[in-house]
This record gives sequence, C-alpha cells and structure tokens, in this order.
Amino acid sequence: VVVFVRMMSTQQALTRTIRTNTTTLLTRTFASTKHQQRKKLGGSRGSRGHGWLIKYREGRGGRHLQGRWAGRDAEALSALNDQVFALGSRRAYMDISIDGGKVESTKLARVVLELAEEALPKTVQNFIALCEDEELGYAGTKVNLIEKKVGLCIGAAGQYCHPSVSSTGIFEDEGHFISHTKAGIMSMMSPGVDKNDSRFVITTGDAPQLDGKFVAFGRVLEDKAGVLHAAQKIFTKRGEPSLAINIVGCGVL
Repeated sequence: VVVFVRMMSTQQALTRTIRTNTTTLLTRTFASTKHQQRKKLGGSRGSRGHGWLIKYREGRGGRHLQGRWAGRDAEALSALNDQVFALGSRRAYMDISIDGGKVESTKLARVVLELAEEALPKTVQNFIALCEDEELGYAGTKVNLIEKKVGLCIGAAGQYCHPSVSSTGIFEDEGHFISHTKAGIMSMMSPGVDKNDSRFVITTGDAPQLDGKFVAFGRVLEDKAGVLHAAQKIFTKRGEPSLAINIVGCGVL
C-alpha cells in the first residue's frame, strides 16, 4: 500500500510539472506572437507606439497625437475665407527691406495685401489709417518679432490703434470670420479680448491655435520677391531677428 501511494504521488507530481511547463510555454509563445503583431502595426512600447513623432509630423495618428485640431479641414476653411473676401475688399501695400540681405530683390520689395473691408470694417479702417498716417503709422517701423511656426509680428510705435478709430487706444473684436489656414493671413495680435491696437501678425503657415483668439482681417495677395519667405529664414534670438526688417513705406492701392 505504501509503495502504491508513493507511486501515485510521484505520478501526480510529474503531471503537475508537465502542465506547468506546457502553460508557461504557451504563455510565452502567445506573448511573443502579440509582440510581433504589435511591431508590425507600428510598435508596442509606450502609449503612442514606435514612430509616433513621424506620424505626428505627417499629420497622422488622430486626436491623441494631433490634438484638438486633428479633424480640422483647412481646405474647407480656406474656401470660407474666399467667400468672406468676396463680400468686399480693399487692397493695400507695404514696401519692405531687409538690411544685409544677400539676395538683391529682398533689399526692397513690395507686398500687396487684400483686406476684408465688408466683413471687418473697423479693423480694416484702423489698418488703412495706420498705413496712410506718416507720423503714427507703420511707415518707418520694423518687424519686431519672428515666431517661426506662427508668423512675422509688426506693430506701429506706441502700440495704440489710430485715433480716428478709438480714443482709448484699443478697440473691440469684430468677429472671427477668417481662419488662419495658411501662410500670409493677416491677424490682429491683441493681448486679450477686445484689446486690438496697431500690432498684427502675418502667418508663416497653418496656425489653428490663433483661430478664435486673434481677429484675422486680411491676407497677402502678392509677394513676387519672396521677401516674407526670406524674412522667415532670418536667424533670431528669442524671437528678435538678427537683421533689421524695415517697413519703408505703405499705403492703399
């Protein structure tokens, strides 16, 4: 009887060992298979997976990579911008020079602007008044700040709006009818709600973070010399350009 019990105990122990080894082998095989599948699909390490930076730069990956602007249709918004300008617009110009520019055409070039006067009359009136005023206007000022991923920041001396628009130096937001969908959109660079003055920015690309914050009122219509593109490439230190970008003259066409 004792020998029989010992044989049964040995047989049970051997069965347990075989089951444990089989379970461990199956678990490892399953884990290895899942790892290979994840690797083929784009990674398994971290919540974003391998190659998340490449996907982010290409505009892929959905909301968890692109943020709240993942589903933004820039082409549709640009079509709406065209409809806003079609309501009625005026044209203005700015003569811009870059001191020390290597390319001859960037030393003095004219940029033609289109202003959405019908949709944003007060904002456009302020801009035109500052273009025509030789003492308080943009003529003789400089591009004081360059944000490579946002735009070129321009503002008249004193940072006040034109006196003909408001006696307080600032005026209210008229509306966010134009989206910042591409390079060349002109937008008031206000420090807060209803605090527009003379400062504005010309975007260097798609800038969805400005939608609903800054009031866009115009766009670059013509820049044959590519002076704005050349200005964007200038070396900056904390946003301040190393070369002087001057607004030599401006006015209405």
